[in-house]
Amino acid sequence: MSSPRKNIMLGTAGHVDHGKTALVKLLTGCETDVLAAEKERGLTIELGFAPCRMSDERIVGIVDVPGHVDFIRNMVAGAHGVDVVIFVVAADDGVMPQTREHLDILTLMGVRRGVVAVTKIDMVDADLRELVTEELGEFVKGTFLEAAPICPVSNVTGEGFEGFFEELNKAVAACEQRGVSGLFRQWIERVFTIRGFGTVVSGVASSGEVRVGDRLAVVPGGGSGRVRCLEVYGQEADLGRAGECVALNLTDVGQDELARGLVVCQGDALQPVSMVEAELRLLEAVPAPLKDYAEVHVHVGTAEAMAHVAMLTGESLPPGLSAMVQLRLARPLGVAPGERFVIRAGVGGMAGGRVTTIGGGRVLGVSNVRLRRGRPWTLASLAARGEAIDSPPDWCALNLKQAARAMGADELARQVLMHPAEAASMVERLLADGVVVRTAGGGFVHRDVVADAGRQIVETLEQFHAANPMRVGIEEDELPGHIGQEAGVFEIALAKLTDDGVTERRGSVIALAGRQARVSAADQKLCQLVESALRRGHLAPPALAELAESSGESPARIGEIIRLLADQGAVVQVDEKVVMHREAVEAAAEVALKLFAKDGRFTTVGFRDALGVSRRFAVPLLDYFDTVHLTVRSGSQRTPGAAARNRPG
Repeated sequence: MSSPRKNIMLGTAGHVDHGKTALVKLLTGCETDVLAAEKERGLTIELGFAPCRMSDERIVGIVDVPGHVDFIRNMVAGAHGVDVVIFVVAADDGVMPQTREHLDILTLMGVRRGVVAVTKIDMVDADLRELVTEELGEFVKGTFLEAAPICPVSNVTGEGFEGFFEELNKAVAACEQRGVSGLFRQWIERVFTIRGFGTVVSGVASSGEVRVGDRLAVVPGGGSGRVRCLEVYGQEADLGRAGECVALNLTDVGQDELARGLVVCQGDALQPVSMVEAELRLLEAVPAPLKDYAEVHVHVGTAEAMAHVAMLTGESLPPGLSAMVQLRLARPLGVAPGERFVIRAGVGGMAGGRVTTIGGGRVLGVSNVRLRRGRPWTLASLAARGEAIDSPPDWCALNLKQAARAMGADELARQVLMHPAEAASMVERLLADGVVVRTAGGGFVHRDVVADAGRQIVETLEQFHAANPMRVGIEEDELPGHIGQEAGVFEIALAKLTDDGVTERRGSVIALAGRQARVSAADQKLCQLVESALRRGHLAPPALAELAESSGESPARIGEIIRLLADQGAVVQVDEKVVMHREAVEAAAEVALKLFAKDGRFTTVGFRDALGVSRRFAVPLLDYFDTVHLTVRSGSQRTPGAAARNRPG
């Protein structure tokens, strides 16, 4: 397009026959009623889109919505993309039923800017015009339109248009452009075929950017198509952005695979869901509370589906209040966190009676898992999501926090529907702020997850010390299993505890700082006896049964003493049957290093002969050296491991 575009969407709203379509034609020169039925009845049925040139020559989009109650679902579908509303009220009618319902829908859909247009002023006298203007001032009090200008305008004579257009320009100028971060997503509003081109889908893009050549997935459905060409507001373009009406000519996908209410999106991160967590607000005018598991019509994007409203707190929702709920959809939809929705039902949310708008809210999660009522963690989690959802860095941080584990940048990107480069940029920002920590494996973990793992480590050690007063501490390789956390997070948490002086490493065990094994005089004497026997045995130490017999103690008792000595680092449990003094193991390691220095490798037999012991002791020693990476087994030979290569000298 030759003119620059501002990627925001204007939208009309108001009662049927109040002049919305005529005002759009006055603004744009475009006739948005294109269906034969619309022209025949003089009534807008489907959404109409047109480009609107502002006074600074920039183009914004405008969507004209139907006002008749029979087509309210189409109005809701149009409202999902509106940034600035042109709220239309006819001077000869004033406020009417759909005037009220449209304002409720716009409020629930998050619209916060607008201009009020009083149309058909050519059909009333000055007194009635003034009366209607006063009525409107009262009507919009306490709403997002309270401070909006009220502009009388005639679609027939053009009277007041200049003032109306000036106010509309101010509202557009005050509205920031839509952000274009994240994966491209667009709810399908129309599907049609053009001879020579094929299938075309159109709608207002919800997020991201799309270019010719991009491949888009269809959700639900699972198909995909490549963008052969695209148009924005009916003109060919290279780029379509969030907040613009984009028509996409797709290859590799048939018209029968596409329909209104589906989503086309980049990547495969968006999945169809049937369970949607949300904050729901019930309108004040609803005459009765909404009961738990009430059936309602849910309108989100361009989709409509039946759903049950499962309360996550309380058994009903009173008018005028909000609550966390789970919408259990009758059919899966391509819903994403952050999207706004409207629910409609019979009065009070019960079956029967005229269906009308009773409430709406914002999607906070898409778990696809049935949640139970009254779970504090669930409610706190959803509240946190509501606070973070509008800030990409906060949203990334919260998703890492609620994952309670480490994630790679690509996995996080899928979780938050971003491009990998965008997620990586967010993570770098969070790393700089100290909110996120990098693991040794290259993943990222929230600092609160690390802190929680640290608390679990301390609690585990407290319990261990209380239950094992004779033990110095717990074996480091056993500790992760007690706290149920992955190795990367455990290592960061333990390192921080050690740096802070909360824990300390003693040989192969971890203990709370300052905690000592409580050893009686008798136990201490037995420790000295066993240690001396193992030291004397050197590379051919006595077995457990021999130690028990020579000391007059039971094998179980000797086992406890050996465990205590191992905790202290005095002895090494080479395997299940062989225990050696630390000095003997060190001597054997020196022999292995000398053999490596001589030939670069050695056999089991060569090692046995160099030690001067039987295979009974040589083989367990070599297996132990493999586990501590001093040696690496290669067939019948051993080569140097990382510990041998990095050993000083």
